[in-house]
Amino acid sequence: MRFWLMIDEDWAKQNRVRQQMLVLFLSALFLIFIYPKTGLDQRLMTPYFDGVNQQFSLKNAWILETVLHTGLKYCIIFVALGTLLAGFAGNIHPPLKPHQQRLLWVFTVMMMSTSAVSLLKHHSIHGCPNDLLLYGGNLPYLQLFDALPTGVEMGYCFPGGHASGGFALMAFYFAFRDVQPKFAQSMLTLSLILGFAMGWAQMMRGEHFLSHNLWSAWVVWAICLACQPLLFTQQIKRKVMQ
Repeated sequence: MRFWLMIDEDWAKQNRVRQQMLVLFLSALFLIFIYPKTGLDQRLMTPYFDGVNQQFSLKNAWILETVLHTGLKYCIIFVALGTLLAGFAGNIHPPLKPHQQRLLWVFTVMMMSTSAVSLLKHHSIHGCPNDLLLYGGNLPYLQLFDALPTGVEMGYCFPGGHASGGFALMAFYFAFRDVQPKFAQSMLTLSLILGFAMGWAQMMRGEHFLSHNLWSAWVVWAICLACQPLLFTQQIKRKVMQ
């Protein structure tokens, strides 16, 4: 009986994953076909661009560059490494043992999601705002599926890499929502606040458009969903063995 109850629970979780995959698909359609027509990317950059001097005047602002960029980047790295250590510490610290697998899963997914965004950026033809002709640079503005014009350099700026660090904290939500829902919800809220704050700071510096950050959140979300069945499967196997 216990085995079948666990199977039913697993099916419920898998059904929830399928529902979120549908939302993920619909949000991708929105970002591809609807969002570009709003012109929101350009309108949001206007307050931060100095048209007279043809530059983003806050690009080197201390609070944006040192605190919200460099500082928060190292904070996220610290959280990731702390999660990894806490996962391994489950072998010697009994209170962490029940969460060991979840913590190691969180670390792995954080690394996978941020690495995926970095890989996409490395192969991206899209330029950062401050590199575009629109804002005093030398690269053309390209839509998502435009081809790179002949003789034009790649921009290496899509999606938003810095914001992905904040969004990566949503891995805690996926890992703990069934066992510690309040903590999971808090981490989801924190991940969204940090992700958009980090992304907006880069927008103010002329380093990214809002769409870059939205796609960064999408990629992280997609990887969390894609990896979650692995966590479910391991949990079922462990319970059956017990």
